[in-house]
Amino acid sequence: TNAYIKYYVDLENKGRPLELEDGRVDHKNLNTFTTVRQDEVIAEKIPVVPGTAGIDILGQPIAAKPGKDITLPLGKNVHAVDNTKIVASIAGQLMIINNKINVIPIIEVKGDIDFSTGNIDFVGNVIIRGSVQAGFTVKAEGNVEISGTVSGGTVEGKNVIIRMGVQGMQRGYVKASENVVANFPENATVYAGKDIIISEVVLHSKLFSGKKVIVEGRRGLIAGGQVIAGEEIRAKVAGTQLAANTDLEVGINPLLREEYQTLRQEIKKVQHNLEQTQKALVILKAMDPSNIPKEKQEMLLKLTKAQFHLVGQTETIRNRISEIELAFEEMRYGRIKVMDVVYPGVKIVVGAHVKPIREVMRFVTFYAEDDDVKVGPYK
Repeated sequence: TNAYIKYYVDLENKGRPLELEDGRVDHKNLNTFTTVRQDEVIAEKIPVVPGTAGIDILGQPIAAKPGKDITLPLGKNVHAVDNTKIVASIAGQLMIINNKINVIPIIEVKGDIDFSTGNIDFVGNVIIRGSVQAGFTVKAEGNVEISGTVSGGTVEGKNVIIRMGVQGMQRGYVKASENVVANFPENATVYAGKDIIISEVVLHSKLFSGKKVIVEGRRGLIAGGQVIAGEEIRAKVAGTQLAANTDLEVGINPLLREEYQTLRQEIKKVQHNLEQTQKALVILKAMDPSNIPKEKQEMLLKLTKAQFHLVGQTETIRNRISEIELAFEEMRYGRIKVMDVVYPGVKIVVGAHVKPIREVMRFVTFYAEDDDVKVGPYK
């Protein structure tokens, strides 16, 4: 038989709704794109199998026809292993182009994320030329760029850029491990590990950032809702003339505090395990090497490996704890800066200190000093 390519990924079910265990179908998960991880085996060439010689009707021998070999259909971002396997060089979208296997690091959707595309869960970057509709989800390990709006959808990525508005509609959220850039969040929930940058207005939304929230476009308004930042909040206008309840809080990062507490517990467990391992090693090493039983030798080897692993783990956790403590130190100097006006109804929180605004204030910076919230000029 001829050589052929055997695929280890599913190329047949693209665009079909996901079938659930109970037999129902999920029309929001269409498997529209085939994605692969770096170093994943995509396909393999099954070699030629020599034919068997035969005999014709006159009893004369017939030589077997030689099978046809094929070359590996290598496209972009794939490579061959042992001249038979096709392996992904990067994580991305698998595409067959001109009969060649390619891995593309970007998914680009020309229109909206809706029932025509289904949800997206991708290892690379995602570009959406339209909007994300209510109830749909876009998740990427890379960056997500959306030309339209997010209306009641969920978006997660490394950096998330939304050219137009984010309407929360009491469902969905936007979350970035690094930064979120958006135009107009309304009744929305937005999380960022680093900064949130809004170019126009924030209305009745919940914004949480590890570092800064900056709202300094043409209007630069934060009205209603809650904005929490680790280090700094900056806006042109805070609150409204109608005294909408607006909470601005700096010097707080709940996610970081939770991680810090978890790491403190974890390092105690790791150190306890390390101490127990080291005690056992001392006992084993004290034995006469010439008389040590085989099972004890194996245990000595295992414990030595475990010790190296635990020492490495301890160092990694300690480094992360130091990073978080440094971030906490930065947060002590948290600032809320309002370039134009702060209206009554705004509540200022810096660390553990609270200052309700009872009169119009202009061109101000709020910061903590001497166990109180102080007010200085905007700078």
